[in-house]
Amino acid sequence: MHTITSKNLSSEEVLEVHNWLMQNNICVQRLRRDFSDVWPLADILKRHYPRLVDIYNYPKKSSVQLKLANWETFNFKVLSKFKITLSREFMELLSNGVHGAAEVLLHEMIRLEKRQRMAEQRNVTIRQEQAWEENDEVKVVVVNKRVGDAIVQMPQKMILYSLYEKVSQDNLAKEAQIESCLLRLTHMENIIKVKTQRIEELLMQMGKLPTKLANPMSASCFLNYDENYQAPAPAPAPAPSLDSDDRK
Repeated sequence: MHTITSKNLSSEEVLEVHNWLMQNNICVQRLRRDFSDVWPLADILKRHYPRLVDIYNYPKKSSVQLKLANWETFNFKVLSKFKITLSREFMELLSNGVHGAAEVLLHEMIRLEKRQRMAEQRNVTIRQEQAWEENDEVKVVVVNKRVGDAIVQMPQKMILYSLYEKVSQDNLAKEAQIESCLLRLTHMENIIKVKTQRIEELLMQMGKLPTKLANPMSASCFLNYDENYQAPAPAPAPAPSLDSDDRK
């Protein structure tokens, strides 16, 4: 159990607290007065741990004694779950709005947030490694990797070469099958193209079919028909003879 007591923060730690306050939209000028009561801190932790913090248990108070009672309740119900406790003296400093007490408290909350984030990442890594270990075909080995100027050991997934070879052969077989399907598709497209051209030719010929002869005996005989053919003009009638008129 980590006990929070009064201490002096460095300039870097104070700057970290102020940046954290800006990220959470908290006014730095009213820090001592606002955090003399537990309600602002309870509201912040409520966002991250809604099931753990019931903000209605910590109504805003005005007197120092009632603020101290709120801190005691919050210390027991919430902070103890994170293995953190506030000393009695520190809770009195907070309730009286002593300069620097709120910054120390918030700096501890920032450290708590970092520890929780690291714990979550570690749990994710552990679950992933357990899933890898359950798979007999996948092994986890520790390899050395250079990070900056340092060499760190990191877990890495490895598979058997026989499994890799099998997967590679399956991929090659699938690629050959895909290529065969593409060739077949190209062949079918060419056939469709040829058939389409043949159909168009037949349709053009149907539009130029010769007409049947009227004589049923010669029904099998046809005359060639040409759209550009022009029938010859009829011969002109012969002119009347002048000799016949003279005779009359």
